[in-house]
Amino acid sequence: MEIKLLNGKQLHKDLPLQIPGKDKALHLLSQINDGKTVLTYGAFDQDHLTGMICFDLKEAHIYLLWLEQDREASVFFKLIETAENLCKDDLSVYADYDLEWYQQAGFQRYGETFVIHGKEYMPMIKKMKKKKQFVNYEDVYDFINSQKDRVYSLNNFQRFMEDLGNPQLALKCIHIGGTNGKGSTTNYIKEVLLRAGYRVGTFTSPALKTRLDVIRINDENIDEQFMVAIANRYVDRWLAYEISLFEIEVFIAVMYYLYKGVDIAVFEVGLGGELDATNIIYPLVALNTNIGLDHIEYLGNSYESIASAKAGIIKDGVDFITGENKQECLNIFRETCEKHHSELIRVERVHDIQDGENVKYTYKGYNIILDSPALYQIKNSALAIETLLYLKDKNEISFCDDDLIYGLFEAKWAGRFEKLRDEPLIIIDGAHNREGVDELYRAARKFHDLKIIFSALKDKDTDYMIERLLELTYDITVCEFEHPRAQKAALLAKDYPVKVKPDYISAIDEAFDHQGTLLITGSLYFISKVRPYLMKKIKNS
Repeated sequence: MEIKLLNGKQLHKDLPLQIPGKDKALHLLSQINDGKTVLTYGAFDQDHLTGMICFDLKEAHIYLLWLEQDREASVFFKLIETAENLCKDDLSVYADYDLEWYQQAGFQRYGETFVIHGKEYMPMIKKMKKKKQFVNYEDVYDFINSQKDRVYSLNNFQRFMEDLGNPQLALKCIHIGGTNGKGSTTNYIKEVLLRAGYRVGTFTSPALKTRLDVIRINDENIDEQFMVAIANRYVDRWLAYEISLFEIEVFIAVMYYLYKGVDIAVFEVGLGGELDATNIIYPLVALNTNIGLDHIEYLGNSYESIASAKAGIIKDGVDFITGENKQECLNIFRETCEKHHSELIRVERVHDIQDGENVKYTYKGYNIILDSPALYQIKNSALAIETLLYLKDKNEISFCDDDLIYGLFEAKWAGRFEKLRDEPLIIIDGAHNREGVDELYRAARKFHDLKIIFSALKDKDTDYMIERLLELTYDITVCEFEHPRAQKAALLAKDYPVKVKPDYISAIDEAFDHQGTLLITGSLYFISKVRPYLMKKIKNS
């Protein structure tokens, strides 16, 4: 016997035409887009459906449990177990038959029998075992951080999700990989969908303002109490399956989006693609921003090897959109798409680029204005446009021209060439690798009298990054910040003509009143520490 998720089009495709309760199940399932969180699972003996269960995650209530006439208790208990695995609260049902089976499964009567249309129903409930290991989200994150870091194998996590019933497959998703620009592309897509009235989940990393902002719905961070409840419910399973800290966060995101009934969820790849924890989803479309020589200790030291790892998010029948132009990478993408019967779609050339305080360009007849002076955001926003138009053409989403144009303009992404003050000008940017610094150079060379504060991780090509920054100005100060992989300021500086000031707060204080342009850049982890300090300092100045 195999339990399969039957949400969405698959329900219509896989179920026999005539079974008791099918119409009710389809009706319940159609309410998902109205904020419901109904999941439907079927029990299959090879290709033969022997039972089906419909339950609401949020209400923890079984709406329908159908079994064949010659039903077996094992099918009943397996379907009940599936609902138990995914509901975090006590599970209820209005039982109309097999009361003894419900009692054997741990259900108890909790109310009086009632009759609807001549049929008798018995309210029953099963109390779920709940731990109280975690009290607040700080407790949860302390636990998560104590687990092993990223693991470059999906075996444990895939087995964990499969044993839960692969609930992530019920989500409508967009999957975004690439070396740079994933967060910005996510943000552009999200903003257009918000204007079009969709409820959008976003999973991005690393955190910038607070650890909670990794998982968001409509720009609001994950509810702290939900995280605590999920952690208390699943902590024993996490330990039993030995899943990593990043995998735990992906799982929490999946459950949060299901419980809250998002219309679409956008997942940003953490590292690579093929073995990344986000690769458990089955998206509507997969994207790649670009390929750069980053994380070479994990992904290989050539464009081809890195492209191959990132192409791992391509799945059977899932089309792949990329903004990459390097032929060696495109060859890898094309071969992988052909293997998976997927279409490779490339972002087209943009026209009429205008540099300035607001970057402007034309793409596929749309005259786009970005509320950013960063030229590199043209590539990210064009990839977002191509993706949105693709999904609209596939009838997966709907939006008008104004949603696209104004959504892109209103999109702001903290820490990505972000202006924190206009007079004197202060900009922060997470240019954390070679390609990022190249794009930063193109965006920043329009500014005069530049003063730069820089820090980075030790596993980056910091020599190249500093040499590139020296093409902008000789007024560079290198600093340090707290992170296990952060590089020491002296090792960053080497023999380059730069100032060394390990304490980044002192460096910022000294540079704060610089009358030209103050640019603070480097690791996103560095920017996440710099940003709140600067925001507070600017507010009090």
